[in-house]
Amino acid sequence: MTIQKVPQQLLYLVYGDKEVYRHEAKFSILTALDQSSDADALVIRVMTDRPEDYHGWPVEVVPLSAQTLLEWQGDQGYFHRRKACAFAAALELADKTLFADTDTLFEADPQRLFDRIAPGRYLVDEIEFLWSEVRSRPQFAHLDRYLQASGYAVPAQQRLYNSGVCGLTAGDGALMQTSIALIDEWSAPIKDLHTLEQIALSFALGDRPVGESTDCIYHYFSDKDFFHAMQALFFQRHGEAFRPELLAMQREVPRRKPVPSLFQRSRIKFYLQRQDKDIQKVGRDLLYGSHCPVSPYVDACRHVWWDQGLRQIQRRGMSQRSSIRALAQGEWPAGWPRPRNRDVEKRLRRYMQQHLQAHGAAPK
Repeated sequence: MTIQKVPQQLLYLVYGDKEVYRHEAKFSILTALDQSSDADALVIRVMTDRPEDYHGWPVEVVPLSAQTLLEWQGDQGYFHRRKACAFAAALELADKTLFADTDTLFEADPQRLFDRIAPGRYLVDEIEFLWSEVRSRPQFAHLDRYLQASGYAVPAQQRLYNSGVCGLTAGDGALMQTSIALIDEWSAPIKDLHTLEQIALSFALGDRPVGESTDCIYHYFSDKDFFHAMQALFFQRHGEAFRPELLAMQREVPRRKPVPSLFQRSRIKFYLQRQDKDIQKVGRDLLYGSHCPVSPYVDACRHVWWDQGLRQIQRRGMSQRSSIRALAQGEWPAGWPRPRNRDVEKRLRRYMQQHLQAHGAAPK
């Protein structure tokens, strides 16, 4: 299969058979097409080991073999090395490449981002930190010690980027090879830092001119569970086969994780403020999930808030607290604000009853 070089391409990497990542990619593609001022001219390419998943979609598939994916993982088995290798391999397929993680929503015309990419001018999702701000944090300390022992002089003002979006040109192959070489060097001694790929790219970019993308995209990496639930409902409703109508239909899905109104959030805080810190945290998660507005997509992900509360209960050993015991008994905790929708309240009580008992936390 011959892939022709084009002036610009929007690139995704998707591998494996997990439905949630396929949904992420397809939904992101829909948002890019919907926002594009010239969707017919937008070249979207998906590098994947499952080409059949995108049959009928307005994308060009770049097939990946199992052997390629294994080689891209490297000798140390660092999964995110594959992203850097995919990007490096794709650069020769276009004059400009805009790589987007699958958990990315386009909120403006992708052309605005392509216009920011040029030789010597780069694009990332956002600037997250300076090296001086994070080097002493526990998750970065091991890498910092290694760099110092190896004689690396890292500038204090070295920027660290989120590479959920990244824009380079065809002439940037050497830059990506530098990034891959840093990954290979670091991934042998450093096993506990999953963002090595982002840090390596940041170091490779150095002090070059780098722009951000946050005014055009929303990267929901920290809220994945909410979006997975909403996207599952979307594709359950409308199917995964592409048709132009999906571009309008995808607008019905919320673009941020559901939260209660400001009034309800203030009310929840008021009722919980006299509780201890643990109950405040758990109560916030359980009540946020209960007081969100009623709609199909919100209903589909209420359990994400409730699951967060459950994990806190289990981690902190709180199953015998009076308010938690009340929920486990199918009752409503005294002093907690009741949801206006009593069906949602019943769902929470039933949910907590089932899950607390399932984890051996039935009330005594």
